[in-house]
Amino acid sequence: MSFSQGWDAGFKSLLIYVGVVFFWLIFLEKYFADQGVSVLAMNIAGIALGLGFFVYRRRSCKNERAAAEAEIAALLAEER
Repeated sequence: MSFSQGWDAGFKSLLIYVGVVFFWLIFLEKYFADQGVSVLAMNIAGIALGLGFFVYRRRSCKNERAAAEAEIAALLAEER
């Protein structure tokens, strides 16, 4: 994973967290009797979704890089 890919995935993970916070506060906060429990659940959900996206992007980048390296190796083997 290159720096730019990591930066992009990290920034999108942060945006996912912020989106979860807004969604939670607008639609789900009213269903919790205790605000502390709601904030805890919101943070757990936001962090889990953000980290899940980052791990998914990291795995995708590694797979794309492996496929590109295999293609280059096949092209170099063809030339011989």
